[in-house]
Amino acid sequence: MVNPNDIVLTPEELNQCINFASVSALTQQDIEFGQHDIAPRPVEEVSRDTLIGKIAEVAFAKLLHENYGTEIELDFNIYPRGEYDAHDASINGWNIDVKGTRQGGHYLLVEWNKLDFRQLENRLSHIYAMFSVGWDRNTDWPNRHIAYAGAVTLRALKENPDYINTLVLRKGDYIPGTKTRLQADNYGIEFHDLNKNIDGLIRVMRNRRPDQEVSNQYANPYTHETTLEIISSEESKRRHIEMVNEIKSNWMRRT
Repeated sequence: MVNPNDIVLTPEELNQCINFASVSALTQQDIEFGQHDIAPRPVEEVSRDTLIGKIAEVAFAKLLHENYGTEIELDFNIYPRGEYDAHDASINGWNIDVKGTRQGGHYLLVEWNKLDFRQLENRLSHIYAMFSVGWDRNTDWPNRHIAYAGAVTLRALKENPDYINTLVLRKGDYIPGTKTRLQADNYGIEFHDLNKNIDGLIRVMRNRRPDQEVSNQYANPYTHETTLEIISSEESKRRHIEMVNEIKSNWMRRT
C-alpha cells in the first residue's frame, strides 16, 4: 500500500520520466494549445512541464497498482509535432486526464483550448485527477514525492456549476494567490474544492460505466455548442473552428 499523500517514485521511475520529457520536448509544440499570439516557449520549459505531467501519471499508476490492483497502460511514445495521446489513463471506459503541478501550486487548471481540441475529436475526458509533484525550488528538480490532490468530473468544468466553485481564468489573469500570469484561458478549481475520496472514485469507475450523455451534451467554453452539435458533420466542425477563431480575435482586440 502507498500513502496517497506521499507516493514515492523509485530513482528508476523518475529517470524514465526525465528521459521521456527530454526527448518528447523536442518534438512537441512550443506554444500553448492554439495560442499562436504568444512567444514560443523554450525547450527547457516544455521539458519541465512534460516532466511534471509524466511524474503525475506514473504516481497515479503506482497508486492504482499498489492500493487497488488496477493496472493502467502508461504511454511513453514520442509523437510527432502536433500529435498527442488520446488520454492519460482509462478504467472501465472512464477516460482520465491526469494533471500535475509543482509542489506549492494549489489550483487544478484545465485549458479551454485543450477542451475545445478534445471536443472536436469527441475525446473529452470524464475525470480530471490532480497531483502535487514534490519539487526542490533551489535546484528546480523533482524530489520523487508526489501527493494526490483530488479529482473532479467533466461536469465541474463550466461556468457557475451549482456544487463547486469553478473559476473562469482568462488569458493574462494571475493564478489566484500567485504572481503567475496565465498564457491561455482556463477553468480553475482550488485544491480544497476537489474530491479527495480516491477510494470512492475508484469504486465508481470499477462498478459503473461513464454516462456518455455528459460528454455528448458538454457545452464548449467558447461557443456553448454541445459536443453533438459540433461533431454532427464536417461542415459543423468547420463552422465551429471559425467561430472560435473569431471569438479569440475579438477578445484579443479588446485587450
